[in-house]
Formats: sequence, C-alpha cells, structure tokens
Amino acid sequence: MSAASGASAGPDLPVWLREVLRCPATRGPLQDVRDDDGRLVGLLSTSADPPLLYPVVDGIPVLLVDEGVPQAPAAGGDAGPGAVGA
Repeated sequence: MSAASGASAGPDLPVWLREVLRCPATRGPLQDVRDDDGRLVGLLSTSADPPLLYPVVDGIPVLLVDEGVPQAPAAGGDAGPGAVGA
C-alpha cells in the first residue's frame, strides 16, 4: 500500500510554510513523505505514539487530528521518508 492512499499530491510546500507546520496532536515537527516519483504525499509526525501520517491533497496538507493515519513505528533507527508505510 502506498503512503498516498489515493490522494493526489500537488507541488512541494513553500519553505516558509514548511518551517511553521507542526503535528496538530503533539505540536512536534513533521517529516516529508514522498512517493516513488518524489511527489509530496504526506507529512509524518514521529513525536506521536504511534507515528501519524497526515495526507497532502492537491498540495494542501490536511492537518486535522482525526485525519492522522497511525503508522507502524520504525524498528531500529531513524525512519526516513521512504520507510513509511512499509
């Protein structure tokens, strides 16, 4: 299953916006999640337990607590964006 789950991704988020976005549940930082083509499809909060994946739909991050999709925690080390949804 891909991290996109059918959501269409738009262009990357502007740097200024990316710097201020935080997890709505924990206020922690978010990591970019990209598909195989390098398109931004989600933002991952690793400060949540379990980690939560928030979708990016048409270039707009959906940062609502109820929209966060729980992810399996990464085993043994830093989970890079490619490790999500495995």
